Amino acid sequence: MTFDTLAAARTLEDAGLTSKQAEAVTTTIRVAIAEGTATKQDIFRLEARLAELELRLTWRVLGGVGALLAVAVAVARLLFA
Repeated sequence: MTFDTLAAARTLEDAGLTSKQAEAVTTTIRVAIAEGTATKQDIFRLEARLAELELRLTWRVLGGVGALLAVAVAVARLLFA
């Protein structure tokens, strides 16, 4: 997101703020926007982390299914032996 600090400062000056006040307000807004906005790099890192977690979860689910299958086979052998 882009923020035109010069245009914002001029608007604030036109509304009656001094140049120094308008500069302070626009700088505060620009910093708040920059700190609260995710960059493309942030998103790429998040996507990579989510893919890693998805893979780990898939393996855990498959492990659980395998364990349940082993228990079912053991119970079937006991019942039908």
